[in-house]
Amino acid sequence: VTSRKDQEQYWADKNRPYRYVSVTEFTNKFKQFHVGVRLEQELSVPFDKSSAHKAALVYSKNSVPTRDIFKACWDKEWLLIKRNSFVYIFKTAQIVIIAVIAATLFLRTEMSRDNEDDAALYIGAILFAMIMNMFNGFAELALTIGRLPVFYKHRDHLFHPAWTYTLPNFLLRIPISIFESLAWMVVTYYTIGFAPEASR
Repeated sequence: VTSRKDQEQYWADKNRPYRYVSVTEFTNKFKQFHVGVRLEQELSVPFDKSSAHKAALVYSKNSVPTRDIFKACWDKEWLLIKRNSFVYIFKTAQIVIIAVIAATLFLRTEMSRDNEDDAALYIGAILFAMIMNMFNGFAELALTIGRLPVFYKHRDHLFHPAWTYTLPNFLLRIPISIFESLAWMVVTYYTIGFAPEASR
């Protein structure tokens, strides 16, 4: 015990009066003691890695192959998408409803093409479509931020590199974003009058 307050109660030799023994004095006495000498001799010999079992020591940064780590993160992201499917269904329904509102607001029968004021209406419709599609993904932001502490913990403990977390997240969200944009385009493209005929 190296604490000055607690050391006295552990004083073993009652024939001699107590005196405080410092940490350096403890260290020097231990190194001179036969146990300390033997321990120092054992530690001075470097460890022979060839005699160790291959499963006992880790010889690479990640003990699991990168492909398996990627597959595990992919499966985890897919499971989270299925678990939060209500959010994605709600987002798609929301964007379809807003697309119907936008299509009736910028109805093609009311949109003429004669001057710059009419062009400003079309630019307004395009800008509204762009803003709606861009901000539709903000619902996922809260889900992603909520998972960040777990991501940082996994990354710091070298469970997996950062790209194995972000790549499946990115790749699995692309079809969802394309589907939402497609839903918006199907509802608004002909109705607003971006194309003169429905076949486009």
